[in-house]
Amino acid sequence: MIDFLDDIGDLIFGNKRYESLKHFANSKQFQIRKKVKAEKLPIEVQRMQFYEGKKRKSIKGYLFKKDLEFNSFNQIFDYQYSGDLGTSTTTIFLFDCDSLELPSFIIKPKGGFGKLGSIFSSSEWSNVSSEFDKGFGVESSNMNFMRTTVTIQFAEVMLGLKNFTVEGAGSYLVLYNRNSKVDIVDMDNVYDSGKELMDIIINDHSSEIV
Repeated sequence: MIDFLDDIGDLIFGNKRYESLKHFANSKQFQIRKKVKAEKLPIEVQRMQFYEGKKRKSIKGYLFKKDLEFNSFNQIFDYQYSGDLGTSTTTIFLFDCDSLELPSFIIKPKGGFGKLGSIFSSSEWSNVSSEFDKGFGVESSNMNFMRTTVTIQFAEVMLGLKNFTVEGAGSYLVLYNRNSKVDIVDMDNVYDSGKELMDIIINDHSSEIV
């Protein structure tokens, strides 16, 4: 019923977001679908933190393409969650690449108290980048893997993704700014940063180990 009302609304008022996404898709060689079912996402992705909650979930403006450079399947979409406080939208950048072989992990921005605490103490990540250590927290089922993955290069990319969370599991890498819809003019930069992180994970287990 809700989807039907959405379609009627689009017919009457138009859908500027979808039209902008369609323009972006055409310019960057993505294919696009107006909507897909959220439950079609892989199980590993559904276990990630952005997908938490039992209320209604939907995906709109679903962009996808095969990337020959990494032999990956790259997707961008607006994930909508209808919770108790209303509907929130988060733009998701999802990269599916068999070469990743990731443990479950999440790197997310620290809140106000977390940043305040970083002024008085530091974690092991300060050896990589003090700014990264102040701005982000790292959680994983395999911290040894993260110690070889969060290099200086990785931290530099993350610092350019202020307020963004990065999650990984298996062949999937996800970037998003929770409850935020990424503007079309910024979409290319975020997408490129995701590809850069994927490249670092796959190809750069360098000597910068914490």
